[in-house]
Amino acid sequence: MAEPKPPNTKIELRPGESLWEAMTRELASNPDSPSSLSIMSAVNKAIKPRAQAVDQVVDAMAAQLQHDGQSQRAAVQAAIGHWERACGAPMEPDIRAGLQKTAVERATQARRKPPKIGNILTSVPTVTDTGYRLGIHLEGLEGTWHRLWAIMCLAVEFDGDVDQDEGVLAVRTQFEELLSRKLLPVEWVALTAHVKARFESGG
Repeated sequence: MAEPKPPNTKIELRPGESLWEAMTRELASNPDSPSSLSIMSAVNKAIKPRAQAVDQVVDAMAAQLQHDGQSQRAAVQAAIGHWERACGAPMEPDIRAGLQKTAVERATQARRKPPKIGNILTSVPTVTDTGYRLGIHLEGLEGTWHRLWAIMCLAVEFDGDVDQDEGVLAVRTQFEELLSRKLLPVEWVALTAHVKARFESGG
């Protein structure tokens, strides 16, 4: 990978000192100075495109692990191309292997969580389930959505029918009460497909 250019910062260089060395010196000696804050802001701005490119590659690889098809492979290649343009160098095999490992970890974590409500439902109330997001409970809209997904996973794992399982129907009713409407057939089919895909992909 080509060595990144130092970000533009207003800092005086000492004799024989490179800009990177000057920035390191300033950050170490005066971390809260205006110059240091300017350096950190410039560095963050400089690395942001590369960080976004890495995330794009990992997300594309993780999606391919969930379902491998022509569009997924094309998305991976497009993401790698974007990464190479952002970094100014070809992606070496060891870097690709490292990103692939991260993608496997991300895909594994994703299979342990329910899909985002907005990715399944056609309309979602603008309610923030703070307790769920803080890991305090599973009682609000998002928490009940998580419980519905989890009990559907159990039903599928034990060869049950999610449309007839009493536990699933009970939690579905709780979720629909919080949602203030019935789940649409297309939404239920999409959620069921997500649950079944978790097991088909080895999740």
